[in-house]
Amino acid sequence: LGATSVPTSEVLLRAVRGESEKVSVKQILDALDARSFGLAVLLFSLPSIVPMPPGVPTVVGIILLIVAVQMVIGREDLWLPGILSKREFDRKAIVGAFEGLAPRLQTIERVMKPRLLFLTGRAGAVFIGVIVLIMAIVLILPLPPGGNFPPALACAVLGMGLAQRDGAIVAVGLVVSVVALVAVSFVTLVFIQQLPAMLDWLAGLVGIRQGAP
Repeated sequence: LGATSVPTSEVLLRAVRGESEKVSVKQILDALDARSFGLAVLLFSLPSIVPMPPGVPTVVGIILLIVAVQMVIGREDLWLPGILSKREFDRKAIVGAFEGLAPRLQTIERVMKPRLLFLTGRAGAVFIGVIVLIMAIVLILPLPPGGNFPPALACAVLGMGLAQRDGAIVAVGLVVSVVALVAVSFVTLVFIQQLPAMLDWLAGLVGIRQGAP
């Protein structure tokens, strides 16, 4: 969990760049450094924040869940089952998304530094793992449009803070996590309340089309 001199944004870009058209989850993880858990949380939360090809958010949500479980049990080395580690994505789409986010990450990195280390140490990592575990479960659920953004953002902030060993950023991530749960609950409640009206509208639309000459 120790920090390195290489900025997080640069590590992530190195992890996804390459010559081949496809990049596997294993290739990305192998390119991460000693901050693998924090970087993995950040890395696999970003696809739910930016537009990605269909299916990617679901896969990365499952990966986040597995990463979080390992953080909670205090595992030293990050492990993923073969069925996930061998999963490949379009490299161009992944690189494009990360290059678009890099300037924002670099802006945050300028104000980050090791502090409040009790939040990023072993016990802190376990606590972060519990929060990420909850957020990952939320991400896997069939949420209404836009529902994935708040928990994914919370995971990204927590992962960034852990990777850079900045407890202040982790504290911000904890606040964002609470806000994310409230936001997801609100959006889901509104969606459920509006669902009957939406279904009636769709049924009416289908009826009109079927009755058309």
